[in-house]
Amino acid sequence: MVHGRRARLFEEAIAAGADVYLSGEVSEQTMHIAAESGVAYIGAGHHATERYGVQAVGAHLSEQFDIEHLFIDIDNPV
Repeated sequence: MVHGRRARLFEEAIAAGADVYLSGEVSEQTMHIAAESGVAYIGAGHHATERYGVQAVGAHLSEQFDIEHLFIDIDNPV
């Protein structure tokens, strides 16, 4: 199969028996691996998959250190 970090991680998930693989990235390689393996691939994009974690860390740090945290959500159509 295809080499590259993302492709290797996807292949490892397939070998472990995954039915679905969710990632913030998508590439031509991973789409081919998904089609060949029959394992569903969801390339949801960084914006959609990472914004809630960033907000949670900011809120935690704000509470712990009495600092202001402001998250500015800028839509990214990718």
